[in-house]
Amino acid sequence: MSLLRYLSLVGLAACGFEHGALSPDAGNGDGRISDGPAGCKSFASQLDTCTLSSTADISLSGTNTYDTNAGRLLAGTTQVAITRMQIQGKAGPIELLVVHNFRITANARLKAIGAVPLGILAFGTITLDSGAVIDASAGGAGARPSCSGGAIIGEMNGGGAGGGGGGGFGGGGGAGGTGNLDGQNAAGGNGGPAIAKPAGPLGGCPGAKGGEGEDPGGIAGTAGGAIYLAAQERIDVAAMAAMNVGGGGGEGGRIGGFTSNGDAGGGGGGSGGLILIESPIVRIDGTLAANGGGGGEGSGGGDSGNNGTTAFASISPAPGGNNNSGSGVDGGAGGALGMPNGVSVTELLNGGGGGGGGGVGFLVVVSPSAVITTASPPPIVSTSW
Repeated sequence: MSLLRYLSLVGLAACGFEHGALSPDAGNGDGRISDGPAGCKSFASQLDTCTLSSTADISLSGTNTYDTNAGRLLAGTTQVAITRMQIQGKAGPIELLVVHNFRITANARLKAIGAVPLGILAFGTITLDSGAVIDASAGGAGARPSCSGGAIIGEMNGGGAGGGGGGGFGGGGGAGGTGNLDGQNAAGGNGGPAIAKPAGPLGGCPGAKGGEGEDPGGIAGTAGGAIYLAAQERIDVAAMAAMNVGGGGGEGGRIGGFTSNGDAGGGGGGSGGLILIESPIVRIDGTLAANGGGGGEGSGGGDSGNNGTTAFASISPAPGGNNNSGSGVDGGAGGALGMPNGVSVTELLNGGGGGGGGGVGFLVVVSPSAVITTASPPPIVSTSW
């Protein structure tokens, strides 16, 4: 790249919209950067696509991983040559894979990890064949490790601690359960609140840790991440294929040994994350999911609590941890479909309280022609952002 061209790109980036500004190692695939035609209208809400193009097709089979921290795509253990850039979206940074056509073949999997949401920008089409999966669930790409005003830790109590609250995002997190029926009660933590739809790709919020009893409380469930797909022509997700940004399950309260009752609170489930899809034609015959994770079971009676379940790529809620602790309380289920809020724990037993369930995240589809078969929670569908 010439110095003049590099400075031109930097100048555009300084305007605050990242008009084609490349990261230092972008362009290491077959894609190319070009000036857009006169009168071009961007097909993506998060950046100006008129200054970009690509001739590179990518087709993935088997097991694949995209690390948004490193800007690296691996097919198994083999690095794939790609064109990538990191932009400043309307809600924060996005790691963007720039292609012409993008396909995940039947039963293949793409796991997205890292601190930044994953975006795929296609100047042709994006296709997920039958059984293909894009997974940014349970701490996947863009999941936030903390959220301002988020879920609250359960209260400490050696006789039975409170459960942690569930993470909130598109739906509110459930409250953790109260602990220690046979003594001074220990309050569970409140769940995180629901918020308005973000302006762009943004990961969900984690749950809160369970309160410490005789042993440590359950670790909080991680949040779901964020995925952004934008295609100039169309996006197709076949039957049995899925995209999942569900929250992680909270862990059960611990026990430290044979002489310990445990009496620790369960961790709250993480909230679902966010999926944003933009294209003139969108056909989802598979599943889009941004459900909340289940809360962990409290420990008690010498038994640890079971972990809550990570959110499913389906319309079913993730169960809270249950049926292992003699006097610990079950965790709350995560939010899903028509029940966006995580379940609050109301039962009170002698041991630790259960963790609250995580709330759902967001599914957003921007298209004048969208058909969506299965989605949880219900998607927000519009013709513009």
